[in-house]
Amino acid sequence: MPMPGTSANYPPYPAMIPHQPVTNMPSSTASSFPLPYSTENTTPYPPYPTPMTTPQTPPNKTNTITEEHIKASLLSAVQDKLMQKLNEYFAQSRAELDILEQTSKELNQGKVKLQELIDKLNKDKADLERNIELLKEREVELEKAISELGEQGDIDVDEAVTTTTPLYKQILNAYAEEAAIEDTIYYMGEALRRGVIDLDVFLKQVRTLSRKQFMLRALMQKCRQKAGLAC
Repeated sequence: MPMPGTSANYPPYPAMIPHQPVTNMPSSTASSFPLPYSTENTTPYPPYPTPMTTPQTPPNKTNTITEEHIKASLLSAVQDKLMQKLNEYFAQSRAELDILEQTSKELNQGKVKLQELIDKLNKDKADLERNIELLKEREVELEKAISELGEQGDIDVDEAVTTTTPLYKQILNAYAEEAAIEDTIYYMGEALRRGVIDLDVFLKQVRTLSRKQFMLRALMQKCRQKAGLAC
């Protein structure tokens, strides 16, 4: 172990080399922004870069109302008023148009009905005119017949009613006789009710008349079948 004061063969310390500061920033002489402090007698470290901020331009706000503002406000108010009036006018026009369309539809329907009624009246008028002509012709014929009958004088009722064939005459006579028997039985019943005849006479006469009435009805039925008439 070496003692103090003795020399040993140790390697010598390296010589001191002056430190050269390395920086990427431009020097203070070349920069347009001066450093806030001097670089003399300071530690040779690079300075911290200062961030660059862009100054904000304050908005141009004024409390004065210009003519342009007034013009734009008036124009907007006029447009709103016009749009409101136009909407009201269009709504009113639409309602009136709907009413007119409905009225036109009803009038067209009424026109069709009136035309049908007019056609029917014209047809009825033609029928009436035709019936009037027929009635005039029949009136002339009736007047002529009345004039001829007036010239003939009194007419026998039995001879006035005539038939075209003997078979029809037989039917007519049987019918007239059967109707007379029906009336006779009725009046005999009235006489019995009033006490004009007694019951025995009534029953005897009714029995005889009823038998004859039955025979007449059978004869009429047979004649009608033979003549081809409805029974």
